[in-house]
Amino acid sequence: MTVVSEERRGNFLGLVDRFWRDSDYRIKAVNRDVEFPAIYAQTSDGFGVSLSVGGKGQAFFEVDSPCVEESEVAESTTPPNGPSYEGVYPLPRPNVHSDFWSAGAS
Repeated sequence: MTVVSEERRGNFLGLVDRFWRDSDYRIKAVNRDVEFPAIYAQTSDGFGVSLSVGGKGQAFFEVDSPCVEESEVAESTTPPNGPSYEGVYPLPRPNVHSDFWSAGAS
């Protein structure tokens, strides 16, 4: 929920891009749009990962798994360390200010 200002979005995506490349992820595509940039990659074991920036600088990480057999997954036994937005649509806009990542944001 941290506001990532337009001035910092390139830095943020650059850090993720370098980490993914250093981790031997294959970069599949980069969207260099100024307002809504994104980067798409694939891990060596077939997971698709992406980082996209939405409205007001809200960052979204997504992961797609390769083909697997469906299995039961237990509910988490630990409460979230922040607000849970389960079932909330649309998600609220980012509202956490960071002296670095939100620099220049209004």
